[in-house]
Amino acid sequence: MIYLLAIFISPLALLLEGRPISAIFNAGIWLLSVICWITIIFHHAGFVLWAVAFIHAVLVINSARQDRRARWIANAYDRR
Repeated sequence: MIYLLAIFISPLALLLEGRPISAIFNAGIWLLSVICWITIIFHHAGFVLWAVAFIHAVLVINSARQDRRARWIANAYDRR
């Protein structure tokens, strides 16, 4: 579900995932894409910026989940 949210509002998805610094960076890219979409002249640049923001969000979310999974495994191993 978080990946679906990343398609439409990637900064919010990053905030919900617990990555506020990445969300701020992503919000800048995402807002530039929205501004470019509003102007007809830079419509294609808006799509490219949106794609960059979306890919960034997916990579950060995936990395955060892998980090959590690795910590969980390490903690389970330490408890043994």
